[in-house]
Amino acid sequence: MSLRILQLSDSHVSVDPKSGYRGQNADKNLESLLPAMRAWKPDLMLLTGDISEDASASSYARVAGMLEVIGAPLLALPGNHDNPEVMKHHFPRGPWKGPVAWEQGRWLLVLLDSAEQGRIEGSFSQQYLDGFEDLLAGSSADHVLVALHHQPVAVDAPWIDRYALKHPEPFLKCVDRDGRIRCIVWGHVHHDFRAQRKGVTMLGAPSAATNSLPRTERFTLDPAGPACRWLQLDAKGKVETGLIRPAQSSTGRTSQRIRETMIPGKAAEQMDSRT
Repeated sequence: MSLRILQLSDSHVSVDPKSGYRGQNADKNLESLLPAMRAWKPDLMLLTGDISEDASASSYARVAGMLEVIGAPLLALPGNHDNPEVMKHHFPRGPWKGPVAWEQGRWLLVLLDSAEQGRIEGSFSQQYLDGFEDLLAGSSADHVLVALHHQPVAVDAPWIDRYALKHPEPFLKCVDRDGRIRCIVWGHVHHDFRAQRKGVTMLGAPSAATNSLPRTERFTLDPAGPACRWLQLDAKGKVETGLIRPAQSSTGRTSQRIRETMIPGKAAEQMDSRT
């Protein structure tokens, strides 16, 4: 039986729902995704950071309220714009005291906090990575998905690659030591990124607020608008994924989703051709 996940990232809402974010209204753009998200009927939702732009309690409460219509459990982790102490009161299922996992079926979903207070880029201490490996060792799950906020590999976008996960090698070595890890997902990069690394599917998420065109020196507005990622994980470790975007159908309802398939083990160049 497959596990259906929606990954929502970088919604960047503020205390004032009318305020702008990079020339867009973050609340309005998030709301535009909700009908198609609900129609997809996920088993759970995964929020990968920068939920708020200003770390205000009211912004977290507003997003949590919006997402209630999806009707799925919420797993959340913080980004560089978030305040974990405030955020955890509205999203209690998260890595607030260290790495945390959610086990369902044959899959283990691991949430990591890569945010470093006062910094845009991310990091992990060795102690934190030890906790990550202990968590993996304590699970008998067949397959693992790992989620964090910062990209552990370059995404070919200089404007955001300068703010990646610092010194990612120790983290990637942890990944290499556990052959059950099938997929790593993150936010932060504001565009759809896909690659393969040693058989592991690597996925950077688009933003629910506003996105940049990939492969740009500076943030360059993507006219396609906001998006979120869907993932379907099957019992054999296969990963399928695609994007949900708001799109007006002939009936005027926002319900279109873009379906694409990714299977771990395909060559990286095949994946890159679809980024």
